[in-house]
Amino acid sequence: MAEQHHHPKHSETSVLSGPVRIGERRRLFWVLLLTGATMIAEFVGAFLTRSLALLGDALHMLTHFGSVGLSLLAVVIAMRPAPPDKTYRYWRAEVIASLVNGLALLPIAGYVLYEAYLRWRHPIEIEVVPMLAIGAVGLVVNLACAAMLHRHSEHDLNIRGAFVHMVADTASSVGVIVAGVLVWRLGWKWSDPLIAALISVLIVAWSLGLIRDAIRILLESVPEHVDLEQIRARMRAEEGVAEVHDLHIWTITSRMHALTAHVRLIDDVPVSRTEELAHRLQKVLDREYDIQHATLQFETNHDESRCG
Repeated sequence: MAEQHHHPKHSETSVLSGPVRIGERRRLFWVLLLTGATMIAEFVGAFLTRSLALLGDALHMLTHFGSVGLSLLAVVIAMRPAPPDKTYRYWRAEVIASLVNGLALLPIAGYVLYEAYLRWRHPIEIEVVPMLAIGAVGLVVNLACAAMLHRHSEHDLNIRGAFVHMVADTASSVGVIVAGVLVWRLGWKWSDPLIAALISVLIVAWSLGLIRDAIRILLESVPEHVDLEQIRARMRAEEGVAEVHDLHIWTITSRMHALTAHVRLIDDVPVSRTEELAHRLQKVLDREYDIQHATLQFETNHDESRCG
């Protein structure tokens, strides 16, 4: 005899839409607006000052503009109703947007590295004062955008993708200012391509981490914060549980983790008590491991012998 229980603590809608999503959408809109305006200013400034570090920051800002736009689109899609065959709606669109964000950074970083190599061999004169002014404006804008996204980035991979872009560009804005000061005060023309190259290496490292996280979700790997065997042992510790097998845990999208498992009961536990046991197990999984969706199939020794 087997019985299946599904006891999510929170409804799917409350987890991934509502006030939280509205707040994310509003913040992403303002970040998109500020990023777009600053990006245009940096492209113009890079052309006028001939600064490679500023050009790299402008190109990086272009990917930010695209990434924030994708993130905003993903949130809008996630909040829309879906047809009956989309039982998880369009929530995975957020993960795909996150993957695209990470991938978009790699060719941009490669281009800047190539240009840095050419400038290192053949330094050119740059206009330092406007370079510093535009770099300072970019730094202020990036700090403001990162602050707007920080709270939501702690629990949402899609927002974290946009937040990482903001942090990366904050670092590159600092690099632009440092390069400008070194050229202005010490005449070190090579500092401009050097800072641009260092920024590119940092961007590659961050984007690879973002790509890795998105791929883990798409491959339905066990979430990083979860120890599969620890959860198995914790479930077995509950009164009435003899064994847990066919245990699977994966992430559907940010803040939504799912679990399925077969739970074998000890001999003196009637199947009629599985409702109460399922409630206890779900409470443990939700409170201790942030797993809101658990589907549990209960079995007895009689079931196994009959199946055999």
